[in-house]
Amino acid sequence: MGRGASFTEQERGRIKGLSEAGLGVREIARRVQRSPQGVPNVVNEKSDAQPKKKGRPKALTKRQTRQVVRAAATGDYTASELKATYSLSCSLRSVQRLLASMDFLTFAKMDRTLPLTPEHKAARLEFAERMLLAAQKEKVWELIIFSDEKKFNLDGPDGYKHYWRDLRRPPRRYLSRQNGGGSLMVWGAIGYEGKSELVVLEGRQASHHYIWTVSEHMLPFA
Repeated sequence: MGRGASFTEQERGRIKGLSEAGLGVREIARRVQRSPQGVPNVVNEKSDAQPKKKGRPKALTKRQTRQVVRAAATGDYTASELKATYSLSCSLRSVQRLLASMDFLTFAKMDRTLPLTPEHKAARLEFAERMLLAAQKEKVWELIIFSDEKKFNLDGPDGYKHYWRDLRRPPRRYLSRQNGGGSLMVWGAIGYEGKSELVVLEGRQASHHYIWTVSEHMLPFA
């Protein structure tokens, strides 16, 4: 026995509509004038609707994502501040992953100094090249000692400030503070033969204090 003609889209829609209205298979077949054997196939066929996605739902809505990214691009918020500001229920790590996924955002260290001019860069390069050439002809590094001091702030960051930088904008900079809470300052030196002891400096360091530090600690090291 041969198969009947396939159902048209119009017939399929009518059959499904009659089925949803509560009509039985034989009554539907009578109304569309088709065989009762084919009607159940149309009624039970899968819908073309998009299947539901499996897995966990997204931590942030599209609106929250736009708000967070827009605020982060200003450079004024950390990930934890964004989470608190927008009352996000997701984890801090989710906010960090979102920001890290943006091509135009990067977690960068804020420069503490003013930008170098082309003249500054050229002078530094010239000094390095001159020292390299001099070291090939005579003893240079054996005669040089590098020394510096470092102040650690006891009530806050020591200048290591990071922020979410929008790569489409110039980098941000900040100036170090002159007044604040307690601090600890140390001094040290390195040279060809090794390094000096680490010296703890007390109080504010004026020129005569620095002369004393050099005479007491650098000269013996040299």
